Amino acid sequence: MTTGADDVVRRWNPQGWARLHEPSPRVVRVVGVEGSGVGALCDELGRVCDVDVVRDGPASVVLVVLDPSAVIGRTELEMIADAAATATEVVCALTGTDRYPGWRQVRDRDVALLHRHATYLPRVTVLPVSAEMSRRAREVGGDAGSVLLLEAGIVELRDVLAAAVDSASDPRRARGAVVTQTRRMIFDEMDALRAGDDTAGLRAERQRLALTPTPTVPPADLQRVRVELLQDVAKEIRRVAASIRDVLDDTGRPADDVAGALDAHLEEVRARLAAALASRTGADLRDSDGVPPEWTRSPLPEPARTFEERLTLVVGASAGAGLGRLLVTPFGEVPGVAVVAVALGGAVPAGWWLVHARRRIAHRERVRRWAGEELATARADLEAWVRACTYEVESRALSAARSAHDAGTTLRRERVSALDDEIRRLTGERRARIAACERDLAALGQPREPGERAVRRTDRTANRPGATVRGMGGSDDGNVSG
Repeated sequence: MTTGADDVVRRWNPQGWARLHEPSPRVVRVVGVEGSGVGALCDELGRVCDVDVVRDGPASVVLVVLDPSAVIGRTELEMIADAAATATEVVCALTGTDRYPGWRQVRDRDVALLHRHATYLPRVTVLPVSAEMSRRAREVGGDAGSVLLLEAGIVELRDVLAAAVDSASDPRRARGAVVTQTRRMIFDEMDALRAGDDTAGLRAERQRLALTPTPTVPPADLQRVRVELLQDVAKEIRRVAASIRDVLDDTGRPADDVAGALDAHLEEVRARLAAALASRTGADLRDSDGVPPEWTRSPLPEPARTFEERLTLVVGASAGAGLGRLLVTPFGEVPGVAVVAVALGGAVPAGWWLVHARRRIAHRERVRRWAGEELATARADLEAWVRACTYEVESRALSAARSAHDAGTTLRRERVSALDDEIRRLTGERRARIAACERDLAALGQPREPGERAVRRTDRTANRPGATVRGMGGSDDGNVSG
C-alpha cells in the first residue's frame, strides 16, 4: 500500500487501518438480535472451535446470527453493516433450523436481500445450524452423536469460521478488505453529498422572499375624514349662528353681549374639532397642528350718528307736535302760547324715543351683520385648518408607508444577498468535499464509478445441514450455504 493510500485509509477507516498495523487476532465475534439463539450458538461454538469465540471486542471475523422464523429487516442489515466496517470477514448463520421447517424459503429471501442491500460484502455466506441438535449430539456421543453433530451444521460452521480466520490473517486479504471498506465509505459519502441538498431550505426561503411582496400599512381614509370634518365645521357654525340670533332677538339684552357669546361658542367649536381630528385620524400631531389657530375677531361696531337719525329726529318731532295739537283740540279756545308749549312738550319726548329706538335697531342690525361676517371668517379659517391638518396627516402617513416599504425592501434585499452567499458557500463546500473524495479514491487505486457494484459470490451448500466444508468457497460452486 502506498503512502497516500495508507493516509487515506487512516483518515477514513481508522479501525481498518489499526487492523492492518496490528497483529490480526484469531477471534470470532458472535452478534445477533435478541431471541435469535445467539447465546446458545456461541456456547456450542466455544466447545468445538479452535479459535476464540467472544460476544464483544475486536475480531477479524464476525458471525451474525439470524432468526429463521422471519426474514431479515433493517435491524439485521444495520448489524451486518457494522460488522463489515470492523471486520475482515462476515459470516451469517441461520440458527434454530430444527424448529422451523420453512427455513429454506427464509434463507433464500435473506440471501436476495443481502445481494440487494449489502453490496459491500465480497461474498454472501448464510449457513443453517441448530444449537439444540448440537447439544443433543454431545449428550448422545459415539457414532450416532457424530452423525447428529453433522446434521446440526455446527461442524460446517466451525470449518467455515476457521477458514475465514485464516483468510483474514493473510496480509493481502486483510489489506484488500480494508481498502474495499474504505472505498465503500468514500462512495457512500459521495452519494450522500450528491443526494443530499443542504441548501434546499435556503433556496425555499429565498424563493419565498422573492415572491412575497413587501407588506405596507395602508393609510387611513383621510378623504372621508376630511369631508366629515368639513361637515362638522358647517354644522357647528350654523349652531353658533342660531345662538347669536337668539341673543340679538332678545330685546332685554344689550347687543354688546354678542361678542362674549361669540367668543365662548367659537372656543367650544375649536375644542370639539381638535378632539374629532385626533380621534378620526389617529395621528400624533404637533401642538401647532393639533389645535385650531387662535381666532381674532374684529372690534364690535360702535353706535353712530347718521343722517338717517337726524331725519328720524325731525319725523319724531313733527309727530310729537301733531300729537300735542291733538291733545289741546278738545279744550276749545286755548291761548297760542299754551298750544305751542303743549306741542313742544309732546314733540321732544316723541322724537327722543323714536331716535333712541331707531338707533338701537340700527345698532343691532350692524351687530348682526358683523356677527355674520365674523362667523364666515371663522368658518373659513376652521375649514382651512382642517384641510391643512388632514393633508399633513396624509403626507406623514404616505411618508411613513414609503419609509417602511423602503426599509422592508432593503432588509429583504440584504437577506436575499446573505442567502445567496450562504448557498454559494455550501455548494462550494459540497463540491470541494466531493473533489476531495475523488482524490482519495484515486489514491486508493482502481477507482470505480459511484453507482458500480463489486462482483460478489454466494457460497452454496446442500439443502440440508451436514454437508462437509473444506474451506471458504471461492466460486458459485463452493460449499457454504447461501
